[in-house]
Amino acid sequence: MAARAEVSVPTATRMLQQLEGASMITRRRSPHDERQVLVSLTEAGAEHLAVMQARLRARQYAALSQFTAQERHTLAAQLHRLAGIIGETTARPAGPAADEG
Repeated sequence: MAARAEVSVPTATRMLQQLEGASMITRRRSPHDERQVLVSLTEAGAEHLAVMQARLRARQYAALSQFTAQERHTLAAQLHRLAGIIGETTARPAGPAADEG
């Protein structure tokens, strides 16, 4: 999870501890591999997530409603292009470019 979130393991652990303390998640050791910790949303966590997602969608709708349909289409195309560029740069290993040297 830490790697996926691009944070250090201690940071991810602290974040999970805070979420667990707020009853948003539960953590338990995997019965198959004690080195693994299984993380699950609690009912309260799922409800909180749903509220946050609804608020985000409402803000996005309000913001996007300021654009015409054509502007939204153009914006979406440019954002897809930007996401592709970012995906390409983050997929590369750190250091010199693969085609150099």
